[in-house]
Amino acid sequence: MIVIIAAVLLTVLAVFFLGCLAGSKQDLIVEIVISKAWQNRLSKIDLLEKCRDYIHKNEKYHIYSEKKIEKKKKADKKQIEAYAKKEEAYLSGKEIGMIDLLPLVGYRFCALIGLDAESSMLRELMMSCEQSGYIELERGQETNGKKNSMIYSYYIFSSVVSYLYVGAMLGSFVFLLMKLTGKETGISLVAGAVVLAAMAVAGYLPLDALKNKAAVRKEEIDRELPNVISKLVLLLLSGMNISRAMEQVSVSGEGLIYQEFATVVKESSQSVSLEGALTRLQGRCSNKYIDKLVTIISKSFSSGNANLSDDLKNLNDECWLEKKHSSRRMADKVQTKLFVPTMIMFVGVLVVIIIPVMSGFNLGI
Repeated sequence: MIVIIAAVLLTVLAVFFLGCLAGSKQDLIVEIVISKAWQNRLSKIDLLEKCRDYIHKNEKYHIYSEKKIEKKKKADKKQIEAYAKKEEAYLSGKEIGMIDLLPLVGYRFCALIGLDAESSMLRELMMSCEQSGYIELERGQETNGKKNSMIYSYYIFSSVVSYLYVGAMLGSFVFLLMKLTGKETGISLVAGAVVLAAMAVAGYLPLDALKNKAAVRKEEIDRELPNVISKLVLLLLSGMNISRAMEQVSVSGEGLIYQEFATVVKESSQSVSLEGALTRLQGRCSNKYIDKLVTIISKSFSSGNANLSDDLKNLNDECWLEKKHSSRRMADKVQTKLFVPTMIMFVGVLVVIIIPVMSGFNLGI
């Protein structure tokens, strides 16, 4: 009976899958190709950042030998070039295959259940795209009239759904194949479940990597922002204007927030106004104090810089107070996490002490 159910399930899944591929719209295929190109570009950016980090650390701390660092740089350069070639191949339409079209099932699923950009799940994913640090996905960037973050978040979510779907198909197929070759039902079910789990993990990894990158950036920005605002206040109190102060702050450190301020300075010196560059910074960084900073600076332009230093000083005090509270919360979390291993060690020590003592009592008897 279970074999018949698996055969019917496989047939239904396969028919729906082929129907999704056959009835797919051209604009969806274009979005998939663009997203695949972005995926390779973002992997290239990540690898470039890692290269810069370990080169900088090696220059500072001499972690690797000269021979090893050259070998590592050569291997990474080769991989970066491979990502760049794949990106170019996708954008030119030369690199597209059946596996690349798997997300079409996920797009069809989104259409069937009415999942759109208003849903909390996709809104959260779009924010992760915008706050991941990838300029191509930041707020306001568009391709063919649609936000890049929306295109990529739909692609990532559809990929997860599609990998689960294909995993169910392959799992059913493996189960049937093993049953037809005379394997036991339990072993066959385990094999099918393993295939499904492997496909689910493969589909989830890009989504997890994107969310982790956004979360890591948020933590680093939250940690470094109070120092940046303090420097900005000191420079303004010394008589420097806001544009010059931001330029000085951007070169005063090496952290992520300093890089973001450097991007603001670079954009404001080109074709983007300072307010526009700050708004883009606000989209890339999920931090309420950056939102307040942008509001204060924008307000100062309309009021002629009146009370700018005082407003930023109040913001600085509030930001440092929040950092103190955050540090206390972090300390409480660490203590909670250490409670279980401490209790295990305590029980172990008690066992080591009590067993010899009890053994001694037994010997006395």
